[in-house]
Amino acid sequence: MSRKWLQLVSLIAVLAGAALARASAPVDTDPLADRRTPVVRAVEKAKPAVVNISTKQTRMVRPNPYFWMNMPEVFKEKFPDLFKPQRQVTGSLGSGVLVSTKGYIVTNAHVVQQADEIIVTLADESQHKAELVSADPEADLAIIKMEVDPAKKPFAAIKMGISSDLMIGETVIAVGNPFGYQHTVTTGVVSALDRTIEPSPDLKYQGLIQTDAPINPGNSGGPLLNIRGELIGINTAIRAGAQGLGFAIPVDKIRNIMIGLLAVRRQGHAWHGLKFDPSKPAAVVLDVEKGSPAAKAGILKGDYIESLGGLRIPDVIEFETAMLDHKIGDTMQLGVRHGDKLAEVKVTLTEAPKPDGAKFAKAQFGLQVQKLTAEMAGSLHLAVDHGLLVAGVDPDTPAATAAFAHGDVIVQLDRYRIDDLDALGLLLAQVKKGDRILFYVVRGQTVLRAILPARGPASE
Repeated sequence: MSRKWLQLVSLIAVLAGAALARASAPVDTDPLADRRTPVVRAVEKAKPAVVNISTKQTRMVRPNPYFWMNMPEVFKEKFPDLFKPQRQVTGSLGSGVLVSTKGYIVTNAHVVQQADEIIVTLADESQHKAELVSADPEADLAIIKMEVDPAKKPFAAIKMGISSDLMIGETVIAVGNPFGYQHTVTTGVVSALDRTIEPSPDLKYQGLIQTDAPINPGNSGGPLLNIRGELIGINTAIRAGAQGLGFAIPVDKIRNIMIGLLAVRRQGHAWHGLKFDPSKPAAVVLDVEKGSPAAKAGILKGDYIESLGGLRIPDVIEFETAMLDHKIGDTMQLGVRHGDKLAEVKVTLTEAPKPDGAKFAKAQFGLQVQKLTAEMAGSLHLAVDHGLLVAGVDPDTPAATAAFAHGDVIVQLDRYRIDDLDALGLLLAQVKKGDRILFYVVRGQTVLRAILPARGPASE
C-alpha cells in the first residue's frame, strides 16, 4: 500500500474515533451550569421556604370625649355618626420562612402581633390563612402556622444551620419581600457579630448579626442564608438613615427561643414532660419532669430522640412541631438512643397538671388577679377585652414595688399571651424562686412592661 493511502486510512480512523467519542460523551443537561454560582444554588435551594406575610388589624377608634362634650347639640343631632366609634383597618407587610414541613413559619413578632388576619403567600403564589402560635416581643420572634391540606404534599422547609461559627467577611444572602416585591435577593457579607441596637428607649436587641446585605422595609422576618442555603439568621432591623447596616437574629438564638415557644405547656394540649437542650440541633433530652409520661416510659436525661412514629427526627424543632399535632391520649412511638443502645419506647400523652394560677400569682408576686370578661372590660372602659384583671396588690411584694394597681390588665408574660387563670398557672408552675418574669400590662390606653422577681412557688 502506498504512503498516501496509509495517510488517508489513518485520517479516516482518527475522524471516526472523534465522532464516536462525541456520540458517547455525556450530554450537558444544564446549559446554565457555568453561570450557576454558589449564590444562585443557595437561593434555588432556599426559595421555596421563603414566604410573604400580610396582616390586617381592625380596631374601633373612639372620638375624643372632650371634642364631643363641647360640640353644640344641634351639630350632634345632624351628624351623629361623627361621634360613634369608628372601625379602623390597618395592615402590614413582612417576610417569613418555613421551618417545618407541617406549615410552621418563623418571622418577626412586630410583623404579626395584634393581627386579626394573617395571609401567607408562598413562592408558587398560592395563599394560605395562618394563625399566631406564639411570640416573643423581647426577641422580636414569632411562630405562625398555615392551614394544612393533608391531601397535598408537605410544605418545603428551610434547613437550619448554625451561627456560632460565623466568620467576619463571610458571604451571606438576604431573601424577603421589601415594599411587597416578593422574593427579592440581596447579597453581602457578615460585617460584625454580637451587635446591640435599641429601636426605642425601652427596647433593646442584643447578640445580633450585622450585615451589609441591603435590607429594606418588608424584609423583616425573612431569612439570612449562608452560601449553602442554610438559615443562619432572621432579618429584623435596619438602622434609620444609614446604608449598608442591616441586622439579623442568629439562628442559634432562634432555635433556643423556638423550643421555648413550641414546648410551653398550654391548657388542653398534650404533655410529654421532656425538656431539650437548646444548644444542640438534635433532640437531646436535657431533663425529664417527674411524674410525666416520658418519665413513666423510662426516658432519661442525656437520651437522644432519633425518630417519632418511625420517621426520622432531624432536629428538636421538627420534634416539637410534630408534637403540636398530637392530642391527649395519643401514644407516641419514639426511637430513643441511650449511649450505644437504640430502643423503641411508647409514651402515652396526658394533659399537664393544672396549677392554681391565682394562688401562684399571689404567692410569687403579690398579685390578686381574676379573668377579664367582655362585660367587665365594657363597664370599666378598658382598651382590651382579654387578659387578667388586677383586683388588688399585696403590700411589700414585687408587684407593689413595680407599682401595679387595681384595674391594670395583664395580657402577656414573657413571650406568652395570657387569657385565663389556667394558662397563668401552667406558666407560673415552671417558675423558680429568683426568676425574673416580664409582664405586659395594659393601663388605660398604654401598654406598660414590668419585670418582677419571683418569690418562690405557691407551696412555699
